[in-house]
Amino acid sequence: MLLHPERYTDEQLDGMLNEADIPMPDIDTEWQKFEAVHFNQKRRSWGWMQIAAMFIGALLLSGIAYAAVHVISNIESKPKVTVTDSKSDVKKVKKSYGLEVGPTKRVPVINNNVELQQIMQYIADVYDVNVEFKNEAARTLRFYLQWETDDTLQEIIDKINHFKKVHLTLTDETITVE
Repeated sequence: MLLHPERYTDEQLDGMLNEADIPMPDIDTEWQKFEAVHFNQKRRSWGWMQIAAMFIGALLLSGIAYAAVHVISNIESKPKVTVTDSKSDVKKVKKSYGLEVGPTKRVPVINNNVELQQIMQYIADVYDVNVEFKNEAARTLRFYLQWETDDTLQEIIDKINHFKKVHLTLTDETITVE
């Protein structure tokens, strides 16, 4: 009627408006009925679904905590390189670094932000060579360097020589850093 009054005659509109005498409900009585239904219910006891959900949540959290502790406890630290006067047996050194001894296996050796002095000490231990630094400033240069355990010494030297700040040469059993 409100949207399309043009469809109704004036008599029809007056008749509809006169019939609109609808008794108003008692607000207090209706509010008491509403309170009785919604607020005065006793609190229900825990249902089996709520107990199951809490159990699953506790199980999930304990599993995550166990996994985190397990991962953190299994982080292996790399062995520290020590400088010795005598040459170590290559097999013993490779074993101490966790490298394969015997048939070669391609395992990446990754040095991320490591000083050249440490990298060269590692290479000297594994390949049983001497390292001589002619450029003392090159000792503290930090590199990201990756090679495979079955790479030859010359291949590793070639990779290091790609850096502009250092140049390595292999003569007999000595690597010279210039």
